[in-house]
Amino acid sequence: MTVQSIKRKNELYLEKMELTDKFVTLHEKLQNELSLASLCISKAKTTHGISLFSVNSFDSHDLEPSVRIDVDDGKFTIVKEPEEEETKTEKENTDEGEDNQKKDSGKSEDVEDSEAKKSPFAGQFRPFGVLESTAAKDARKIYKNAIQTIVDLVSTQQSIISKTQELTDN
Repeated sequence: MTVQSIKRKNELYLEKMELTDKFVTLHEKLQNELSLASLCISKAKTTHGISLFSVNSFDSHDLEPSVRIDVDDGKFTIVKEPEEEETKTEKENTDEGEDNQKKDSGKSEDVEDSEAKKSPFAGQFRPFGVLESTAAKDARKIYKNAIQTIVDLVSTQQSIISKTQELTDN
């Protein structure tokens, strides 16, 4: 073996170790997020009481995907829906416009405008109903963050696999 090939292998091993450290850190973060979300769901169940979780109150809507994942050469990313991006930009624009309008005219937002907007709950599973407690809302947010952590975790795992393949090829 030449000195350059030994240096290259050492660099690959070092990169693999750094990726493994990142993987373990992300895994611990995911465990913490899921534990916290589970705690929030338990709080929400306690807050609502057992009576709301009977067969009659079960949400029977068809589940729709809330997140789409794109895979590009071992790199996983969350795909933002065009509607979601438009909604965010419209919300930012309306927030800026409302601030200016409220400063200028002192008028409040029309009720008709809010009814015309698409319901943010469409296609989402709502086991606690539309009026969720703060604990249920917190659990929902934590699970959304956990999805991003999972995507990062899988991308890191794919990087580790590619580094391992590079090491075995040399």
